[in-house]
Amino acid sequence: MADLPWTWLGIRATGVTAWGLLTAVVVWGILLRTQVLGRLASPMRLLDLHRWLGAVALGFLAAHLVLLLVDPAVRFTVAQILVPGMAPWQTTGVALGTVAFWLLLPVSFLGRIRARMGLIGNRWFTRAHLLAYAAWPLATAHYVLAGTDAMAEWSLALLFAGTGLVVTGLLARGFVPAPGPTRPVRAAGRDTLTSA
Repeated sequence: MADLPWTWLGIRATGVTAWGLLTAVVVWGILLRTQVLGRLASPMRLLDLHRWLGAVALGFLAAHLVLLLVDPAVRFTVAQILVPGMAPWQTTGVALGTVAFWLLLPVSFLGRIRARMGLIGNRWFTRAHLLAYAAWPLATAHYVLAGTDAMAEWSLALLFAGTGLVVTGLLARGFVPAPGPTRPVRAAGRDTLTSA
């Protein structure tokens, strides 16, 4: 282990961490949408954590890309990192990671400016968010195909645990209807709130 370049260790660490954080972003997004936790977590708290995890995941992803540029073992250029299919090593696996990266950028950018854009900002954000759903499976495929530790026992445990959480969340999303908006109704002479 002492003869391994620090950049290679950093690439592995930032890549695995970015994938774990992206998995958490997906899980928190599902929890936010389904509100399956009920009163255990308020929607605003879940939304704040969802946004924070997304920002931290992008930070680790940026560190992952920078370390790839300075690693002496495999010489990546900026174009090889940013254009799918140009990587000199594990071309398909790296291309999947590159596409996942590009799918994450619009939702992150629009999420920060959509309030200033009004209704059109919400519309564009919703579309970008749909694109971002594809980022997680592509990032997972990148991890499996290009990750040098992907088949290690600890890594397989992480992959299975993360995938299990996402699949369980998606199943819950399918079976637990999202709460509808509340509206006042007249019942026995007084106003009460019910789901629409």
